[in-house]
Amino acid sequence: MASREVLDFIRGQKLNGTLLKKLKINLLAVQAVLNDAEVKQMTDRHVKEWVDELKDAVYYAEDLLDEIANQDLQRKMDADPQTSAHQVWNIISNSLNPFNDGVESRVEEIIDRLEFLAQQKDVIGLNQGVEEKLFQRWPSTSVVDESGVYGRDGNKEEIIKMLVSDNSSGNEIGVISIVGMGGIGKTTLTQLVYNDESVKKYFDLEAWVCVSEEFDLLRITKTIFEATTSRGFTSDVNDLNFLQVKLKESLNGKKFLLVLDDVWNENYNNWDRLRTPLKVGSNGSKIIVTTRSENVALVMRSVHTHRLGQLPFEDCWWLFAKHAFENGDPSAHPYLEAIGKEIVKKCQGLPLAAKTLGGLLHFMVEAEEWDNILRSEMWDLPSNEILPALRLSYYHLPSHLKQCFAYCSIFPKDYQFQKERLVLLWMAEGFLQQPKSKKRMEEVGDQYFHELLSRSFFQKSSSRNSCFVMHDLVNDLAQLVSGEFCIRLGDGWGHETYEKVRHLSYYRSEYDAFERFETLIEVKCLRTLFTLQSQFLPRSYLSNRILDKLLPKFRCLRVLSLFNYETINLPDSIGNLKHLHYLNVSHSDIKRLPETVCTLYNLQTIILNECRSLHELPSGLKKLINLRHLVVYGSRVKEMPSHIGQLKSLQTLSTFIVGQRSGSRIGELGGLSQIGGKLHISELQNVVSGTDALEANLKNKKYLDELVLEWNSSTDGLQNGVDIINNLQPHKNVTKLTIDFYCGTRLPTWLGDPSLLNMVSLNLRNCKRCLSLPPLGQLSSLRYLSISGMYEIEKVGTEFYGNNSSSVKPFLSLETLIFEKMRQWKEWLPFDGEGGVFPHLQVLCIWKCPKLTGELPNYLPSLIKLEINGCQQLVASVPRVPTIRELKVVNCREVLLRSPDSSFDCLEGLEIEISDISQLKELSHGLRALSILKCVSAESLLEGMMQNNTSLQRLCPDLVSIELPAIKLTHYDILDCKKLKLLMCTLASFQTLILQNCPELLFPVGGLPSTLNSLVVHNCKKLTPQVEWGLHRLASLTDFRISGGCEDLESFPKESLLPSTLTSLQISGLPNLRSLDGKGLQLLTSVRNLEINDCAKLQSLTAVGLPSSLSFLKISNCPLLKHQYEFWKGEDWHYISHIPFIVIDDQVL
Repeated sequence: MASREVLDFIRGQKLNGTLLKKLKINLLAVQAVLNDAEVKQMTDRHVKEWVDELKDAVYYAEDLLDEIANQDLQRKMDADPQTSAHQVWNIISNSLNPFNDGVESRVEEIIDRLEFLAQQKDVIGLNQGVEEKLFQRWPSTSVVDESGVYGRDGNKEEIIKMLVSDNSSGNEIGVISIVGMGGIGKTTLTQLVYNDESVKKYFDLEAWVCVSEEFDLLRITKTIFEATTSRGFTSDVNDLNFLQVKLKESLNGKKFLLVLDDVWNENYNNWDRLRTPLKVGSNGSKIIVTTRSENVALVMRSVHTHRLGQLPFEDCWWLFAKHAFENGDPSAHPYLEAIGKEIVKKCQGLPLAAKTLGGLLHFMVEAEEWDNILRSEMWDLPSNEILPALRLSYYHLPSHLKQCFAYCSIFPKDYQFQKERLVLLWMAEGFLQQPKSKKRMEEVGDQYFHELLSRSFFQKSSSRNSCFVMHDLVNDLAQLVSGEFCIRLGDGWGHETYEKVRHLSYYRSEYDAFERFETLIEVKCLRTLFTLQSQFLPRSYLSNRILDKLLPKFRCLRVLSLFNYETINLPDSIGNLKHLHYLNVSHSDIKRLPETVCTLYNLQTIILNECRSLHELPSGLKKLINLRHLVVYGSRVKEMPSHIGQLKSLQTLSTFIVGQRSGSRIGELGGLSQIGGKLHISELQNVVSGTDALEANLKNKKYLDELVLEWNSSTDGLQNGVDIINNLQPHKNVTKLTIDFYCGTRLPTWLGDPSLLNMVSLNLRNCKRCLSLPPLGQLSSLRYLSISGMYEIEKVGTEFYGNNSSSVKPFLSLETLIFEKMRQWKEWLPFDGEGGVFPHLQVLCIWKCPKLTGELPNYLPSLIKLEINGCQQLVASVPRVPTIRELKVVNCREVLLRSPDSSFDCLEGLEIEISDISQLKELSHGLRALSILKCVSAESLLEGMMQNNTSLQRLCPDLVSIELPAIKLTHYDILDCKKLKLLMCTLASFQTLILQNCPELLFPVGGLPSTLNSLVVHNCKKLTPQVEWGLHRLASLTDFRISGGCEDLESFPKESLLPSTLTSLQISGLPNLRSLDGKGLQLLTSVRNLEINDCAKLQSLTAVGLPSSLSFLKISNCPLLKHQYEFWKGEDWHYISHIPFIVIDDQVL
């Protein structure tokens, strides 16, 4: 309120100076009773309403003061002769001038509201003088282990006894439910059981899944598979059938223990669908379920329900004492012990409450402080929703942490969030206090985060190292304290009024139509519109009407995050959102940022990760003087806006493209001393000299963690190459380095210097002219090393390992080593110094090194994966490594595979090019993936080995005919079988069939099985769909996709070609398709999704109309249809106007 910008503007507008004084006096009047109000609002509805009205008034005041500051900033930018912001400003349609209504009248309105609230404080019984307790810093808590758990030994032994007994009925898997209220310790007890040695020995496989409120069958199934196989899928695998098939294979015949933690689902059908693939487990398999609801235990047909009760007083006391007293010993503070025991009684045997309060009191050494806690009114509040202890912990937070914590209610339960992104959101909302020291704002936010983490408001995620979560009860607390100001769309979205809503988050749906957000028109002062990340939902579609009609109404917006949408077209009117501090449209197909973004002078963060269609940034970006983070990883931006070096506040600059013109040269980086994180510098061939490179000042950028130095791939030679790269030396704090397409003959002298103590990852790529490698073995912290495309290297030897006299053993920490595309590499000489080399190497890959000869390293004690591919002259034997799990040897004429013996017992994956099948008479029983190339008689192998390897996934692609099921699967991918002509499915019962790039393949003999629910045909020239195929008789078929080939197909689908059960139809790349068959489509009464792509000759959809069941229509790259079906204007628009969600090229209705 007293900022220089606000005061300057008020003086310039000749406003009444007493207004600010009155505003300040009224704010102080209500602030005096605010602490008392925060306590009483938990039990007194009138106080709660008063507090909400006060928050709302303060929000309005903040918005007004921000508008005043924005207007002053706008005036200064317009007056700056180096800017042309006013030129851009003039092109914004319907631009906002909030001061037309008069600043004085708006200030007076806020003062009137505050005066009224100040008068009401006595009426509702609020008292002054209740001072907020001083903030005390908690020490970092240790990792919870068994020594920190009290009173659960009996519960643990009872659960273990149930686990190791065969008391399930028949062949059903035994389900043991642990039921109790939140915070009672259900998860802790289950963790003790899960990690018990006797349990680990009893079961073959174990998996832990946090289920939470949303019973996401796809996520749960995927998590179980990954946990039981130690293998992961890419995030775009979302085929439930595929996952369940793979899970069934991995569990078949295995005795497993599955924990389903925090289950809320009471729908039996959901549970039954999850349970189906689990039934293949062997007798003795068990499932532990933790839940707050007895109904969940009943639905899951538990053979035993363990109702977890409260801790006995003594155990609860010792748990409290462990966190409240130094070393858990209360004897040094006898005067506190008596009060502490009374406090423990109030905990009512809830472990979470005892632990939280103990931590809260750790630094409070005065009896009065402890007595205040004991006599707190908050103990009398009901504990069925939010524990009194957690409420009290929140009350004792400093005010700046309270608003940061309350803001986190935008996250659903079990939502995993990153610290760095949350800090940026706090900063955008203005929650971070301006540091008095030289600390950066991000460092202040980091401190806030760790203060909340130390108080257990946040917890480290158990599944993702870089993420954090909130406990359910803590999440409940955040929702309680944020109230109606912070809501989640689709999560109890039933408020009678939206006028107080400031922060809104939501999960994407597959098609986000305007109607889903239409009610937000009533939200006048929204500050946050935040898309929650969904790990398993593919890209979504967002209606353009939301961006064009709804977004401009949110004039107070600080945070706009539209993540992972297929098409985003930000309108020019985004330039009216003058409060905007944070903009994130990552993982979208956005093609341009409007130039009007450059008038948003408050912008601090722009995130454009993986925007593959983005080719340029706005030219006026240099005017964003408050910009701190510009992140464009994975975009196609070709050049930087000029004078990026003027953005002195930048803390993150993910990408810098060196240009030749003034304002785009590498020297622009020189003054950006604060940038940290990752920096990718490309087009380095435009650096003309070592002096030019030195201007980047990389050596002094101490906040950088990762650096990528990239030259253009078309660069043939490089003048002054060594001088340039020597002067691009990074600071010693850099942990990851990539050098790409460097065309000098020598790598920099600093590379391999032991002073780079923090280097853990190094990529040397496409340094085609380099003649030798630097002493990389001396990088003692290096864990990952990839060397590829170094065409002139002939020998790898002493120079690679480093000086023998050095005290540093070469490659002491290296875990992954990759050589690739080394055209002239002939020799790999062994290390001749004392001691071994590569003691911790786990992965060794040698790809496309055609001249390499000699032996491989013969002592790799930690190796688990070995790949050799395209090394035609390599004469060597695969080393016998006891720990090896994955072996791949292809395109290598002389590499010998020893007859597998005990040294291959751990082998899980094998891909080999082999002509003598006798080498593979016996394989590891744990083998899960097998690919055999260039073997003419692989069939003879299959029958003999399938008895012990029932989960094999890949076989020889060179067969002429295949009879399914050669392997009992429910999902078949038959890809790139150029010679395959005959496919027989006589006894098959699979559900998914993908046929791709099989140009000679004819329709399967005997037809397809009735169990088929998904059929994909791609680029199979002789497979043109015919009624005679009998697809219309496949009552289970719901998904059909056809693309490529079918050159004689002009109309599709013929009448009676497809079954009425079909729900999804995709047609792509049919070169001569001219029309859709109306009669054939009308028979598809269940179809919901229709996609048509790349059909250049398609002239019309259908004259009789598309099926009324359609809810989604996508037309892409069909030029003859684009204008015909243009939104609202096209000649045939009325044929498709009934469909709720329509995408035509990059336009979304």
